[in-house]
Amino acid sequence: MPVIEIDPDLCKRCFTCTQTCPILIFAEKDKKSTPEILDDNLPFCLLCGHCAAICPAGAITHDSFPPDSIVPVNKEALPSAEQAIEMLRMRRSIREFKDKPVERELVEKVIDVARCAPSDHNRQSTQYVVVQKRSTLDKIVQLSAAYYEGLVETLQGTVPQGGEKPDFLLELEGFVDLQKGGTDLILCDAPLFIAFHAEDSAGFQAVNATLSLCYATLAAMSLGLGSFFAGFVVMAAKADEAIPQLLSIPENHQIYGGLAMGYPKFKYKKWIKRKPAKVNWIQ
Repeated sequence: MPVIEIDPDLCKRCFTCTQTCPILIFAEKDKKSTPEILDDNLPFCLLCGHCAAICPAGAITHDSFPPDSIVPVNKEALPSAEQAIEMLRMRRSIREFKDKPVERELVEKVIDVARCAPSDHNRQSTQYVVVQKRSTLDKIVQLSAAYYEGLVETLQGTVPQGGEKPDFLLELEGFVDLQKGGTDLILCDAPLFIAFHAEDSAGFQAVNATLSLCYATLAAMSLGLGSFFAGFVVMAAKADEAIPQLLSIPENHQIYGGLAMGYPKFKYKKWIKRKPAKVNWIQ
């Protein structure tokens, strides 16, 4: 049970805490009184930190958020709406990398942003494994490729003699052939791979990891790095325990996301329009 207190001497009675708390822990008794804390609701505190972050006077203390964890927004560092939208539009999956290692400082910045992604009940369930060792990266590719070779053989056995192969099998066969020929389509010779993993349960761990991965891609782009979602590794890791074991993933965890990253070999100066959004407005 969290301990939450309101300093009546600092409180300005603006009641933003009562309006922003998702589960109504704070109650407005009257306009002149300090908001009340409903103890009966405390066991259900989502630990979102809204109350500590929204209070303009710093009157609220929450034992889950010590003072040094509450950081004022640097308004001067915020991009304009136009800048943010343009960055989101131009982001691309990068699969051609320079033969150059990524500095640890930049990787730490990417993960520092990734951990700020929203998560259910602010659980921050996602954990990370960073791989830069070339032999380990090669082993990830090798294990993933072996899985897809086996999958192709299995699927080929389901096609009736003389029958037509489905398109997805033809694509998978082409993928496997390219891998066998020395073209790495799994990590694309990226100098770095990050595995996003969390406890394997019925919660929102997969969503949390995906959101964290999205934050990481944008952080990487802002730092001059390129990345792409290494879905081939994630799928292989779900079917073959060898990959999680190689990365020392806990037995009760699952890899929910993978990001290959490095310095882009080329720079894109154009972005491509996407298909129009299909929207059903209910008003």
